[in-house]
Amino acid sequence: MNTPIYNKLRELESEKRIPFHMPGHKRADFGAFFGVEKIDITEITDYDNLHEPEGIIRESMNLVKGIFKSKESWYLVGGSTLGILVSISSVCRQGDKILIGRNCHKAVYNCIRLLQLEAVYCYADVSAEYDICEDMEPEAVARELRANPDIKAVVLTSPTYEGVVSDIAGIKEVTRPYGIPLIVDEAHGAHLIFHEYFPDSAAQCGADLVIQSTHKTLPSFTQTAVLHLCSDIVAKEQVEESIDIYETSSPSYLLMASAEYGIMYMKENQGQLAEYVDNLKNFRRKCEQLKKISLLNQKKLNCFAYDNGKLVFSVKGCGINGKELFQLLYEKYHIELEMENLTYGIAMTSICDKKEDFDELWKAISEIDKMCEEKEKKNRSLNKAVNEIKIAIQNQDKVEIEICDKNKPKIETKIHNHYKVIKENKQIIYPPKIIESWQCRGKAMETVELADSTGRVSGKYVMIYPPGVPILVPGEKILKETVENISQYLYNGYNVLGLSCNKIIVLKDL
Repeated sequence: MNTPIYNKLRELESEKRIPFHMPGHKRADFGAFFGVEKIDITEITDYDNLHEPEGIIRESMNLVKGIFKSKESWYLVGGSTLGILVSISSVCRQGDKILIGRNCHKAVYNCIRLLQLEAVYCYADVSAEYDICEDMEPEAVARELRANPDIKAVVLTSPTYEGVVSDIAGIKEVTRPYGIPLIVDEAHGAHLIFHEYFPDSAAQCGADLVIQSTHKTLPSFTQTAVLHLCSDIVAKEQVEESIDIYETSSPSYLLMASAEYGIMYMKENQGQLAEYVDNLKNFRRKCEQLKKISLLNQKKLNCFAYDNGKLVFSVKGCGINGKELFQLLYEKYHIELEMENLTYGIAMTSICDKKEDFDELWKAISEIDKMCEEKEKKNRSLNKAVNEIKIAIQNQDKVEIEICDKNKPKIETKIHNHYKVIKENKQIIYPPKIIESWQCRGKAMETVELADSTGRVSGKYVMIYPPGVPILVPGEKILKETVENISQYLYNGYNVLGLSCNKIIVLKDL
């Protein structure tokens, strides 16, 4: 494969250099990290510099640029988080107004805090049937731009963690008259461009800056990412200035080589890619047989487009919640999902998943589906029995029921288990912004019980991770619905970041 960085690193051992330079392991194989130390270097002679590439890194990034048809592409060793910080900082100045999707990753909110921006939100509809954010409609963006014509940039997430893809081309048509950049967090979409089975990448649809995590869906190491500049609306020099600020001055050559290799692997291995797509198609066909669990797709979510590489299993109305699905798969079948939410679980796939892996997942999901179906039948029978007893008692019928005292706890436990309440997700009611998140800095704060926090203003982010989308942003008013939403997660055993012992940090004087 044409991989300049990777190929050069492979030559390193034969060069017999004596390394009186960083890193401190001196490329010695200690037997602890599978020998990767041998190719873990810094900016040594003839190995180029990511911050001013002229050799192998420049050559490699030019190849990436050609694949994604971008004006410029950069390797990032700090994940899509770095790409988001760089992109927003390249186009916004302190105090600017920015339009973002309320379902953006926390990195977007952190950059707003760093630059002290004024945040304006646009909202995607939430599927009442599946409790998942749908696509961001162009009109939702247009509405906010009409109300705020001084907005300097738009930031949206597509695909979402759940695979929902928005109409980026349509949204670009909305933003174009304003002459402002459209930034797309496509962290979950680095694979899209490589096969027609997947929706078009934002890089193909008119977005100006596109951030992709190569480690999420390509065969690359954790933390690897790329940033694409796709138009002339943003100066290349502005982006590079921000990269110099946020990117480490000692970028990992292992990570750069891994990002390069993952991209070239997708380009060169069309046969394996076709096999991966066939496995996805076959798996989705099998899932049409499921009676209770639902594998989500574009039609069910009624969204603009959908990434079929994401396997999102909705268990709403199945008698189990997302966490129970996760635990069943993990404990009984040794399958670990990417994440789970209250009513669904997500399996992430890639070109590296084998047919045997999909077969094992299907076996597990189909068995759990049958379990849910049987559970529903037992619940119906139990409901019928309980109703008959209630009617008998109400009518004061003489019904002889012989229950020993020792059996009582067993009956109560059985009823409790079958009637375990998993509250339905209500349509999300987003908390209103009272002050900007960065305005909370330095203000007096206090800790209160979550149950007593309605009406107060949040002093800290509250979220489930993954996906890392804030339920509460500092400066937002806590609504009754917000408390109920967070309480659902706590009730069902989720680790809610930003809370401690069911207590929440709020502003003292607001």
